[in-house]
Amino acid sequence: MNYLKKIIWLKIFILTFFLHTKAKGDIQQKIVTLTSLSSDLVNYISPESLVGVSGSKIIKNNKAFKDKVFVTEGRNPPDLEKILSLNPSLVIGAKGFHDKALNKLNSLGIKTISTEIRDWEDLEELNNKLNKFIGKDSKNLSTILNYCYPKSNNIKEEIVVLATLKPLVSPNSRSWSGSLLRRFNFNNLTSNLDSKSAFRGYVNLSPEWLISNNPSKIIIVNYPSREKTSLQSLPFWRDLKAIKENKVYGFDYYGLINPGSLNSINKSCKQLSSINL
Repeated sequence: MNYLKKIIWLKIFILTFFLHTKAKGDIQQKIVTLTSLSSDLVNYISPESLVGVSGSKIIKNNKAFKDKVFVTEGRNPPDLEKILSLNPSLVIGAKGFHDKALNKLNSLGIKTISTEIRDWEDLEELNNKLNKFIGKDSKNLSTILNYCYPKSNNIKEEIVVLATLKPLVSPNSRSWSGSLLRRFNFNNLTSNLDSKSAFRGYVNLSPEWLISNNPSKIIIVNYPSREKTSLQSLPFWRDLKAIKENKVYGFDYYGLINPGSLNSINKSCKQLSSINL
């Protein structure tokens, strides 16, 4: 008799668990994203859950978001009335930039997530958090960021990323860019340099430092809506080993310095993986 009761209770438990899990998966979340990367992530996991997005150029130029409601314009603060009209179950914004809007929405009982993507681990954590909240089958980043999983663990030559040339600014290990270089096993010469500015992930370099360390490879960052920069604008450019050996590479700002979008991240990963040894 006790055995029969145990069987019955086991079946009841299994049925309850199944119904609870199914119900959770059937809940249609309504998510508003205030950054281009969070928009991409939610759209990748569950396009139907994404109801509102930022009005950044990256998003507006992407046809995948043409039917979504734009709740911001450029770098203007989010339109709270528009967001509230969408009755969201979650709003995602950037730490620092969207603090005021997120705090206000939080006070109105709307769940929010404040993001700061400083390295690869932050990106994976956000992806896992969104998968869990949406309640869909987990979407692994390796599927869409296929170039970001290097096959070789060999340490590569010295490299320096020049985020800007005037002044000379380079990312250390505390930046998104530094995280990508580490992921691809580049010997980033500015990795352990301490920042003296408010931007802890970036350090100012002197021309003397660059000449003295003489990196084998140099990456120059190109910014949207600006003319491409060139080392030729620096008086000492001919003395650098990377120049002499033609190992200077141009990368877009989005992807390497600012994650931007899943596509821009994958593009930068593809470029890093293709840099010749």
